[in-house]
Amino acid sequence: MSKKIDIVLKKLEAEKNQIIIKKFNMALSLFAIFFIARLFNEFDYASFKISIKLIFAFLTQLLFLYTLYKIWKNFIVGNTIEANTSILENWSQANINKYIPGGIGLSVTRFSISKNLSKDSKKLFFGMIEDQLKGAFLVFPFLVLTLFFETEFQKINLYSFSIIISLYLISNISEKYANRFNFKSLFHKNLLLILLSNVLQILVNFLILSSLLDFKIIEIVYISILYCVSASLSLIFIGSPAGLGIREIIFYIYSSNLLSNELMISYLLLVRIISVTTDIAFYLLCKFSLKLN
Repeated sequence: MSKKIDIVLKKLEAEKNQIIIKKFNMALSLFAIFFIARLFNEFDYASFKISIKLIFAFLTQLLFLYTLYKIWKNFIVGNTIEANTSILENWSQANINKYIPGGIGLSVTRFSISKNLSKDSKKLFFGMIEDQLKGAFLVFPFLVLTLFFETEFQKINLYSFSIIISLYLISNISEKYANRFNFKSLFHKNLLLILLSNVLQILVNFLILSSLLDFKIIEIVYISILYCVSASLSLIFIGSPAGLGIREIIFYIYSSNLLSNELMISYLLLVRIISVTTDIAFYLLCKFSLKLN
C-alpha cells in the first residue's frame, strides 16, 4: 500500500502533471467567475445594507485566521523545521500570496520558511497537502449522508456529528501514514484547533447572513454550514486563487433553492469583502506586532 502511495505522490509531484492540474483548476475557476458575474449583473446595489453585525464578523474572521496560523505553527514546531524567519510573518505572507493564480505564491512562500529545504521539503509538502484538503475530508461524510435526511435540524446535527467522527478517524489514519513517511501530521495535537476553526468559520457565515436575512435561526445556521462546506470543497482546486469563483458556484448549487438571487449575491459579496479585508488586516497586524517586538 505504501509503495502505491509513493507512486501516486511522485506522479502528482511531476512538473508535467502539476501544470495540467493547475491549468484545469484555473479554467474551472474562470468558468465559475463568469457564471457568478452574470448573477452580479442582475444585482441591485442600491439594496445593499451594512450592519453592525459585520464588524463582529470581521473580528471573528481575524480570530479564525489566527487559529489557522496556530495549526500551521504547531505543524512546523512539531516537525522540528528550523525556520529562517518568523513563522507568523511567513504564514501571513503566504495567506496574502494565495491570491496569486496557480497556487505558486502560497506554496513557494511556505517552502521558504525552512533553513534546510533538502531535509524539510517532504514534511512541508505533506503538511501543505493536509492543510489544503483537511476541510474537504471533514465535510465529505456530511455530503454523502445528508441525502438521507430531510429537515434542516437533522442536517445540522448530522454535520456536527460527522465532523467530530471524521476528525477522529482522519487523525488516526494520519498517524499511520505520517509514521510511514517520517513526519508529524498536521492533525497531530491540532484536533481542538481544527474543530475550533470550523466553528469560527460557521459563526462568521452566521453573522453575515443574519445581517441580511429575516429567517429562523436554524435556517441561518444551516445555510452557514452550506457555505462552510462550499469553502472547504473549493480548496481542492489549488490552482484557483483563494477558491475564487469555485466556492461561489458550489454554494449556489447547494443553496439556490433557499435564497433569492439578490440575497445570495449580497451574501457572496459581503463574505468575499470580509475575507479579503481580514486577510490584509491580519497581514498588517502581524507586520506591526513583529516591528514592536
